[in-house]
Amino acid sequence: MNRKLKVLLKDTVIFGLGNIGSKLILFFLVPLYTNFLTTEEYGLADLVYTMSQLIYPVVSIVIYEAVIRFGLMTDQKQEEVLKAGIVVGLLGAILTVAATPLLNLYSPVSPWKWYLCIYVILVYTSYIVNSYLKVKNKNKQYALISIAQTFCLALSNIVLLAVFHVGIKGYLISNIIAASVSVVLSAFSGDALKDFFRARINRELLLEMVKFSAPLILNMISWWIILSSDKFMIEAMVSESALGIYTVAAKIPALINALIYIFAQAWNLSSIREMDSTNDVVFYSKVFQGYTFMTFGACVALTSIIKPFMVVYVGKSFHNAWIYVPLLLASSVFSSISTYYNELYSALKKSVNSMLTAFLAAGINIIVNYIFILKLGIWGAVIGTIIATVVLAFIRMADVGRVVKIEIDYLRFFANCAIILIQGIMVSLDYHIAMVSLISIVLFALINYKTLFDVLHAMKGNA
Repeated sequence: MNRKLKVLLKDTVIFGLGNIGSKLILFFLVPLYTNFLTTEEYGLADLVYTMSQLIYPVVSIVIYEAVIRFGLMTDQKQEEVLKAGIVVGLLGAILTVAATPLLNLYSPVSPWKWYLCIYVILVYTSYIVNSYLKVKNKNKQYALISIAQTFCLALSNIVLLAVFHVGIKGYLISNIIAASVSVVLSAFSGDALKDFFRARINRELLLEMVKFSAPLILNMISWWIILSSDKFMIEAMVSESALGIYTVAAKIPALINALIYIFAQAWNLSSIREMDSTNDVVFYSKVFQGYTFMTFGACVALTSIIKPFMVVYVGKSFHNAWIYVPLLLASSVFSSISTYYNELYSALKKSVNSMLTAFLAAGINIIVNYIFILKLGIWGAVIGTIIATVVLAFIRMADVGRVVKIEIDYLRFFANCAIILIQGIMVSLDYHIAMVSLISIVLFALINYKTLFDVLHAMKGNA
């Protein structure tokens, strides 16, 4: 157990060093965006970025997930796994270029369609070669590349937005530059180029990888619907200015999402290794306990300080975005639970289950968004997101629980859920924020004191 936790913590720390710095830089770029872009410009710039998150899983068929899953299998040649991934990526690039003129049908994105095309190809290519770095156990190189990528993103944003005042174009060019840096560095540092050219095309392996990753397209689209489709609906049903406000509000929960992303990378590797060896349920249970404690705790803490923080964090025209943040933070916690179980789906090779559960939650999100955005504007999107993430988390807990019997203290778990939801509602209503937050922190500490000691003991024992 100690060895497994030590490996998981080591990988988490390595990915954390690469991503925490990156996420912090991105976090500090928000004031730059909100001071040098109007609410309308920032909303449109983020809309183009959000569109890319819908397109790249489709054209790449999420093959980068198969690169990790099959690359870690002992009976596969790693270079052949990479070759299959790159072949699929090249076909995806051809499809992306051919389909780009169709973006003329959506007028807000149309002027930026070729920027979007280039960015999409670079992003999923970087995911493929970065996945190969993890397969080759070059996690430290991956972390350094993540830092270099984000440094380039920050520097180019500062130059293009603050110095040359290029606006939306500068925002998009900065993302393209950063993605290009990631692709080039990953290709050379992980021997990806050398391994690609010396490997043969294994058609049987390629088909197996496609069979595994193809269902994940719908999973990724469903997640996009849950987390991003509301931006398009707000733009169409409310206004571009409202979209800018909601975009800023959604940036704050990115702090929890950053923690989720860091852990998910390490957990993906650990869960695959564990599922292919001893399949230790006690290990899964302890990881779930510590992981949820951290995400619930982060939500309670951030919600407590969100109002005064937003006053100094964003430009004046974005200040009122703070009221939407608490429930979006809560939705990030439920997303984190879904992510934990999704990595177990990957380890179990149950990508169809991942797809179906996400698709159901996405359908709920679309329906709730449509009904409530018409009536409540931005609040409708917040309500749709929280409902969809709660449903997805509980469905996956029940589904995976049929196969992997993870031990959960449900009384403590549901008490934590109640704390973040009640605190989120009260703070958003601006109802005695200090008192509500203090009570929430005290209750959370009392309910979870044993878990806190267990987490500290585990970290000390594996230091």
